[in-house]
Amino acid sequence: MLPGVGRADAPVGWRWSDPATWAGRPPGRNDIVHVPAGRALLIDQDVDVAALLLHGSATIAPRDIAIRAAGILVAHGGSFRAGEPDRPFQHRLTVTLCQSTKVEALVGVGGKFFVAAEGGTVELNGPRRVAWSILADTVFPGGVVLKLTEPVDWRVGERLVIASGGSDLPLVEERVVAAVGSDRLKVTLEQPLKHRHLGRSAPVLGALPGTFGKVALLSRDIVIEGDAASEQSSSGAYCLISPQVEETVANAPQPSAARFSGVEFRRMGQFNRPGRFPLYWNGNGASDQSAIVNCVVRQSYQRGVVIAGSTGVRVHGNVIYRPLGHGFIVDHPDDGGALVTTNLVIRPRVVRYADPAMRVMCEHRPRAVWFALATRPRTVGLGLVR
Repeated sequence: MLPGVGRADAPVGWRWSDPATWAGRPPGRNDIVHVPAGRALLIDQDVDVAALLLHGSATIAPRDIAIRAAGILVAHGGSFRAGEPDRPFQHRLTVTLCQSTKVEALVGVGGKFFVAAEGGTVELNGPRRVAWSILADTVFPGGVVLKLTEPVDWRVGERLVIASGGSDLPLVEERVVAAVGSDRLKVTLEQPLKHRHLGRSAPVLGALPGTFGKVALLSRDIVIEGDAASEQSSSGAYCLISPQVEETVANAPQPSAARFSGVEFRRMGQFNRPGRFPLYWNGNGASDQSAIVNCVVRQSYQRGVVIAGSTGVRVHGNVIYRPLGHGFIVDHPDDGGALVTTNLVIRPRVVRYADPAMRVMCEHRPRAVWFALATRPRTVGLGLVR
């Protein structure tokens, strides 16, 4: 794709850590690494490069790995994998996407990208976690123990968000787990809470299910993130699943696939840039091989999960925390646009975008889920904490 760009070609079945893979010159921060079709690369050490272009396959070795790059493009039947559906990745994987003018100019999809296009496949399988639960008992100001309605697998040191809904309790607090009881139903926090959060057993007259406190896990072992500079620029990383890298390409579109399970997305989305959403299935056609399950999206600068022109995507058991704009946007749901079930959206934030086409979705009143029908938009408040 990019002849003469100082790339490093990975041979069949070789390891990143083997000097012979790179003819004695391992790639550095300014190198674009290309894995050609028919070749396989095992990433078995930390990586810091300009970009990864995968027309062959790249697999993450079963160990803690950190990858830093301006972008990852998986195309022309290439693949990027960590773990298998029946054998989740049991280590830490962190992919940090940063800005690079050089890579932007060469690839043409902007910066901080994770893109599957032209038949590319991304598959990240982390351990399934209990994504969120409902408070069983009310917790009062000063309380440090949460009693939940179901056993959890949360660990000491992981971050939680406790959120209550309803007109009288629009409260959200973040805390860190200090201990978990032997029954897995009680979680002790490192610091006491400042507000009251209603539990399911709360004797409050007229309390609706939406007012009960929800507790969500914000941590996962596989992390896709924008770099630290994203916080100042409101321009984070984005994931795109599309049949083409660029809409102007004349080649026949070939659907791509992305399956994310147990992944944390943070510092995601690029504010006021159309199409640069944390996760975006765009014009991908039949996408029944795609899914986002048991994931969390937080620190989002532009919406959460957007599915347009892509049918069959499974969206199940996820948490989206404080996105700018709607949490989920799904077009043509009555035509099988996506299967959206048991997700939780916490405190979507009011936003007004500069692009007129984006402003028609009324995100001055953001919703958990926005279904865009052929004739008119329809909104629902599933899982919305206001």
